[in-house]
Amino acid sequence: MIHQCQPEIHVLTPKGEGHALFLIDYGPMINTVWLVHLFSTGDVLHFDSSDVRVYGNKMYGIDDPCPKKSFRKQ
Repeated sequence: MIHQCQPEIHVLTPKGEGHALFLIDYGPMINTVWLVHLFSTGDVLHFDSSDVRVYGNKMYGIDDPCPKKSFRKQ
């Protein structure tokens, strides 16, 4: 199944911030894949769901996520 995100979802990935455009679900045995447009480069890349963090919503009291240690530049 492919789901188009409308509006796009602001996310943090190992490659930086971007907007999730589509979610691709191949079934229960495989993680969902996020198709993300990166702000810094304009690239459109696929990310496994375990590598994506969704930004918070201050209106509902949901804080932004803290980057995982592996997301930080070394």
